[in-house]
Amino acid sequence: MLKSYLIPFLLSFSLSILITPIVKRIAILKGCIAKPREDRWNKNPTALFGGIAIFLSFIIPYVIFVKFNMENLGIILAGCFIFGVGIFDDIARIKPYTKLLTQIVAAALLLNFGIKINAIPYPLISAPLTILWIVAIINSFNLLDNMDGLSGGIAAIVGAVLFLFSILNGNFEVGLPALILTGSLLGFLRYNFKPAQIFMGDSGSMFIGLMLGAITLHGSWQESTHLVMVLLIPILILAVPIFDTMFVALMRSINSRKVFQGGKDHLSHRMVVLGLSERKTVLALYSMSIVFGAISILSMFVSPAVTIVLILLAVISLIYFGAFLGKVKVYEDNGLNGARKKNGGVVLNGVLMHKRRILEVGVDFILICLAYIAANLLRYEGILSINSQDLIVKSLPLILIVKFIVFFGFGLYRGMWRYVSVLELVNIFKAVSFASIVSSLAVLFIWRFQGFSRTVFIIDWLLLFIFVSGSRVLERVYKEIFDQANLNGKKVLIYGAGDAGEFMLREIRNNKILHYDPVGFLDDDEEKIGRRIHGVAVLGTRKDMEKFLKTKEANELIIAIPGIDKYILEEVISICNSLDIKYKKISDILPR
Repeated sequence: MLKSYLIPFLLSFSLSILITPIVKRIAILKGCIAKPREDRWNKNPTALFGGIAIFLSFIIPYVIFVKFNMENLGIILAGCFIFGVGIFDDIARIKPYTKLLTQIVAAALLLNFGIKINAIPYPLISAPLTILWIVAIINSFNLLDNMDGLSGGIAAIVGAVLFLFSILNGNFEVGLPALILTGSLLGFLRYNFKPAQIFMGDSGSMFIGLMLGAITLHGSWQESTHLVMVLLIPILILAVPIFDTMFVALMRSINSRKVFQGGKDHLSHRMVVLGLSERKTVLALYSMSIVFGAISILSMFVSPAVTIVLILLAVISLIYFGAFLGKVKVYEDNGLNGARKKNGGVVLNGVLMHKRRILEVGVDFILICLAYIAANLLRYEGILSINSQDLIVKSLPLILIVKFIVFFGFGLYRGMWRYVSVLELVNIFKAVSFASIVSSLAVLFIWRFQGFSRTVFIIDWLLLFIFVSGSRVLERVYKEIFDQANLNGKKVLIYGAGDAGEFMLREIRNNKILHYDPVGFLDDDEEKIGRRIHGVAVLGTRKDMEKFLKTKEANELIIAIPGIDKYILEEVISICNSLDIKYKKISDILPR
């Protein structure tokens, strides 16, 4: 069994490793180079037609090892067609609507050979949805191909998850094409990961999208008894490219821009603008794809209710991530576009920011439901009887009403989440605790707790606190991550690891105008040495100032000790002057 998978995988991988540099050399000799453009991310001329290597390294093992039938013949024919369209587009540039028509033709070809959404038994519904699905996935990977190694790496992860999922389900025939595609993509990534030596082009991205779209419809979850899982698993596995496509389409529509034109406004581009390197950005999106893939695999071993709870939590995280990245300025405010942005682009802020409370209430609605259902699942070890389900349906409306009234009463919808503090978390704890007590008493008075488990309400209280506080902290976490990544200014040491020093550190990270990169604290309290404040270490005392100013290559010293002793201040100034290093007191930096 191992050999039957290992040989095709190694063949596709080896072919990709061997063919890609040959294609690269020919592309350079023929002058087929992607030159830097204003609407593209690449900054250096790069060889094109990497899709040829992906296509050949996939199609050869596929023809040799995959069992022949009408569905597989359809995959081959549709793949060859879309690859040919992609090659022509890479050479001559096809108009977007023409390209869309060819994608519909490729999807219709798959449909004619039996590749369709089998979970829906009505052909009039399943046929158009099949075409929509295939076209959507093709365009998702086409749009995702916007940074070195991103589209190919995500596709390789998706292929690996599809292979594992199919094997665990015993559907070996479906697992093999996914593994072959993974091998060809991993070989190509050797030359496409940053710094890329070759691009896959539309011939590669559209071919990958078609193959993955077809394999997911051909997948083993069609035999699942849970219709929800049948519909959700393919979407879950392809979550990252689908989310990126939806995000870009929404943002471009809001800013009155063409959806299908190129641009530097994808999730990856915005993450780089916020301070992450290209490599870290790509790896972060890889990790996101792996998480969603892991949830799809986990769905095989837990009940559908547990899977849906995990999916909704992951989706909520994605929504906040999208809302956070949506604030990043990537469009120029000039001319007509500037006017349009003022009139239409601020719609996003109008919906998600100025009317942020709608989003917060909607998220809390989902979280309250999730916490209550998850509490029941944990109490009854993942299996809900008909009686338990009836109790949930009966009591959930009351619990929602009570908890929302309490949440409003405690002012949970008046805070700014990106500045959430410990005091706000304490307030959330009070609100959730009081809401849980009141809802428990309501159930006691109305139904006398008949059939209800008291343990469920204790678990619900704990989960709801974790969910609600986690959702408030999430935006702060995103902000802290990118703020930390974006600290590339003058290196400074902060003298004073007290309240003023901590305040100065927060101000440096929040106020990019200062252009400071804190490399450490100094403090005369020896007990603080080795400790950390928001991740920045207390290195030593005033006696070590000269040493650390040199070893940390600090450009400046910030004195963050209000009311510092005159003689100590003179000593610190003397050290800085001897090393020709600037110094500032906290009062010199912060506005009064």
